[in-house]
Amino acid sequence: MSDARTAIKTAQALPGDQMMADKHLQSAEKALEDAASAIKLEQYERARSKALEAKRHAQHAARLKQSQINN
Repeated sequence: MSDARTAIKTAQALPGDQMMADKHLQSAEKALEDAASAIKLEQYERARSKALEAKRHAQHAARLKQSQINN
């Protein structure tokens, strides 16, 4: 979950069009919340899966923002 949190913070801090990345950042934050809930329920495999999903969404948001800068 730490990797996912870091990826979200990194994507949020990047310059670029926030509107393009918002959908993916919202999905990342929701997946991270789901991971935290799964941990509380001791559903560790689901928590891991949701944390990885959050990281993927955050990385996609970061790529979108970076591609706008490079264009």
